[in-house]
Amino acid sequence: MEAVCVICGKEIKSKTEGDEWRYCYFCKKPVCFDDIRYIGIWKEGLYQKYVEVIPVCKKCKPKKL
Repeated sequence: MEAVCVICGKEIKSKTEGDEWRYCYFCKKPVCFDDIRYIGIWKEGLYQKYVEVIPVCKKCKPKKL
């Protein structure tokens, strides 16, 4: 299955997921590593809170944290 990056339109192959591209956490669309951004969110663990880093595209990235 061939997909296209949401931001730049570059063709990406489904078998290279994780090596060349990932899905956006919010909109679930494919984004190549050139255009992907990462944000940290607080998660509640069993004993303490921790930060989980999630991939987001430029369109879904919050303006201010």
